[in-house]
Amino acid sequence: MTERGHALDDSWYLDYAAGALESDAHGVILASHVELSDEARDRVSVLERVGGALLGESNPAPLAFDADEIFRQDAQEMAGSVPAPANDVSPDLPLPQALQDWLGRTGTRVKWSFLGPGMSKAILWRGPKGERLWLLRARPGMSIPHHGHRGRELTLVLKGSFWDGDQQYGPGDLEEAHPGVEHDIRIDDGGECICLALTEGKLRFENPLLRAFQIFTGL
Repeated sequence: MTERGHALDDSWYLDYAAGALESDAHGVILASHVELSDEARDRVSVLERVGGALLGESNPAPLAFDADEIFRQDAQEMAGSVPAPANDVSPDLPLPQALQDWLGRTGTRVKWSFLGPGMSKAILWRGPKGERLWLLRARPGMSIPHHGHRGRELTLVLKGSFWDGDQQYGPGDLEEAHPGVEHDIRIDDGGECICLALTEGKLRFENPLLRAFQIFTGL
């Protein structure tokens, strides 16, 4: 059965708020997501406040709560209290400030290479277990053929939008695909799409030609 990706669950935001993510690459993609998404930024702020309140209790209760309910209760109080982050980026390559800072800190350069017709990629980081942090740039209407995953995949939209089945992901949205998920991605017809992706292991293609093409793409 084909499953689709989905939005992040609260464990990611808890780990981000606690500084407990797996790697620097996980940190930069989550920081970029929080920078670009008002909802994600507010959710992290709520969880930080909840965590601070629990740590402040002399006999803290076990951490068991519905983050959605807390977010709803806190929304009115939070309105207007979280300033929007500065985002001085090039209109041609709209990189979030968190990613720009990481590129500058690590000395990483964005070098585009061919991925497929109408698509290019830029590998930014490779991890010790086959992880890759990379940028995808695709023209309107392009499709990424049906594929599966050997590990988790996080895909953050920086510009434009894409469709995974009947679910559309736009700027600031972060999709997670688990190992075993199979799907095909279609770039929206409205304009170019640029994404920041973090993949664990290589993609799985059923088509033998696409499997052979992986040798050249490295994905």
